[in-house]
Amino acid sequence: MDDITQWDIIEKAMLILDMQLDSDNDSLFEYYFQNAIDYISDYCNVSEITTSLNSVISQMIAFQYRQKGIENVQSEGKGSLSQSFITEYPPNIMNRLNRHAKVKFL
Repeated sequence: MDDITQWDIIEKAMLILDMQLDSDNDSLFEYYFQNAIDYISDYCNVSEITTSLNSVISQMIAFQYRQKGIENVQSEGKGSLSQSFITEYPPNIMNRLNRHAKVKFL
């Protein structure tokens, strides 16, 4: 990841979320960071993450944070009000990952 550190990427995610980084969230955002790295490695079939994916990692961290508490819920109804949730990464993230995906031969 060259000169950009994990915390630089996490700070960008915090900007997206309009949050300040504090020690209460450190472990959670470290987990989201590692989860994003693992997802990219598996999905794209790569062992190294290129710097061009740093902004995608920030977006993935922000998405995971927003999903906190609604994991595994696709929709919810309360009286006449119904709400649907995105259960997978949105198309803007997946499109960028698809550009970096390598074909896996079995």
